[in-house]
Amino acid sequence: MSDTDEPLFSCEEINELPTRMDEAMQAHLAWSQRLLRCALLGEPPAEDMLQANAHELCEFGRWFRPVSERLRKTEPVCVHNLDTAHANMHRAVRELCLAVLEGRRVDSYWFESFESNQAAMVRELAALKELFVRSRAQSDPLTGLPLRHGLHMLFATRQADAERSGNAAFIALMDADRFKKINDVHGHPAGDSALIQLARLLKSALRGNDSLLRYGGEEFMLLFLGVDDEAAANIAERIMHMVRNNPLTLPDGRQLHMTLSIGLTRVLPEDSLESAIRRADVALYQAKRNGRDRFEWALD
Repeated sequence: MSDTDEPLFSCEEINELPTRMDEAMQAHLAWSQRLLRCALLGEPPAEDMLQANAHELCEFGRWFRPVSERLRKTEPVCVHNLDTAHANMHRAVRELCLAVLEGRRVDSYWFESFESNQAAMVRELAALKELFVRSRAQSDPLTGLPLRHGLHMLFATRQADAERSGNAAFIALMDADRFKKINDVHGHPAGDSALIQLARLLKSALRGNDSLLRYGGEEFMLLFLGVDDEAAANIAERIMHMVRNNPLTLPDGRQLHMTLSIGLTRVLPEDSLESAIRRADVALYQAKRNGRDRFEWALD
């Protein structure tokens, strides 16, 4: 999935999904206990235990089906295994209940199928939950942008892309101008809204292989490929123009105008991530000193 694609899950969903998975699984385990009551106490099974689509009717199924396609795009093998185990477990429950109702001897095959598929469900759901727990730790809960996790690998990938394509790789460090004043004058909720607005604008400027992350505080990083320095400068100009001309409307109707200062550097073949960021940071500082709402190139 490219960085310009719409995310499969919102930041709020990523935060909530592990809890939703726990709740759905607990409900499903409670549902499974009804099988024991049916077998041991002779209680009649609920109607949904006997239907062919019982795996769609239980509480887990009602949670799982609406999100399964998006989950499948995130972790296809795990979700396929979970879906299969869930359906097979319900089939086993149905066969066991029918045998009890009809007075037939219970086939141990179906009980073993029930046990193994329920264990597979628990295992696959735990793996899926772990994926989202990691995503939650690696994404900024405010803007939904990636944080610094994995930046070294991303940097090496873009460096290799540049060498292979004949283009150059660039880093742009972008800092919201006078951000402390926004918090002091308008309050921290307005500051949060400003960061969300900046992230939205920056994401709208991304191209296929561009990588944007929240670098820290009110600072963002863009790692991208360009034909030459002029093309990279044009990208920086376009970003600044977009931010400058899209003020944030505050709840009281006032408009909050924002600007960015940008430090630009070309990534050299011998660069480490640290050396490239160091140059971009110096250039960003120079842009601030020279009046803000501008970009400066790093000096080699």
